[in-house]
Amino acid sequence: MTRIRLLGICLLLGVALGVHAEPLSVGITPLKPAAKLAEEWTPLLDEVAKRSGLALRFRTATSIPAYGERLDKGEYDIAYMNPYDYQVYSASPGYRAFARERGQPLEGVLLVRKDSRIKELRDINGARVSFPTPLAFAASLLTQAEMLKQGIKVEAKYVQSHDSVLKSVAAGNFEAGGTILKVLQTADPALAADLRVLHKTAAYPSHPFAAHPRVPPEVVDKLRQAFNSLHNDDAGRKLLAGVAFKGFEPAADRDYEDVRRLDLKKLVEAVK
Repeated sequence: MTRIRLLGICLLLGVALGVHAEPLSVGITPLKPAAKLAEEWTPLLDEVAKRSGLALRFRTATSIPAYGERLDKGEYDIAYMNPYDYQVYSASPGYRAFARERGQPLEGVLLVRKDSRIKELRDINGARVSFPTPLAFAASLLTQAEMLKQGIKVEAKYVQSHDSVLKSVAAGNFEAGGTILKVLQTADPALAADLRVLHKTAAYPSHPFAAHPRVPPEVVDKLRQAFNSLHNDDAGRKLLAGVAFKGFEPAADRDYEDVRRLDLKKLVEAVK
């Protein structure tokens, strides 16, 4: 048997067995600056790699729109994305949810400075309000949908990241800002201390981890089991605390049907 034929057989066996010569790229939606995301997520992903026996590589993007472009191209093998992005990119290129945060639904929140005179949602009518991007599901779409229903009009400005929303409101550059509770919970304590939650939206399933169709089912099963095991021991719980998670639970495509039933196309046009 020639060396070339032997190499070809080995490669075919590797594909059949779901063996990856290269690490799986794991995209994390850029809710915060890349350096901060890497600091929070890399230790957890290293532990998932250890438990699953798979090589994983942390990746993100410079902005939420740039992350969406990479999802559209299928650049990530595994991707952590918001529910709006999931309903878009589950259609094409076909990402499929397999895990999500345990026991923590996703809610959009509107923040104001702790010393703000704004007390109720209607008080921000006519105010300047910062949002990460137009397509941030809970932070932008859900919060603005509720304001539209109540006839509240604001001057919306998009500052590209959730972290920038918090900083812009704390600095007094905007009277309010839209984000998600998870970002506030993991923010610098000094920054978070200057802010308070004015309003919460209705709850929806949290951000899924989803696999690109090229990832073999047996590999996805290993990842699902590894993620879902983290809350069972002290080492895993310590890493989960670093991203303010209580744990992971299995997720499926059908979990996001409520998101698909929302009239998001109409809302997206309204907020752009």
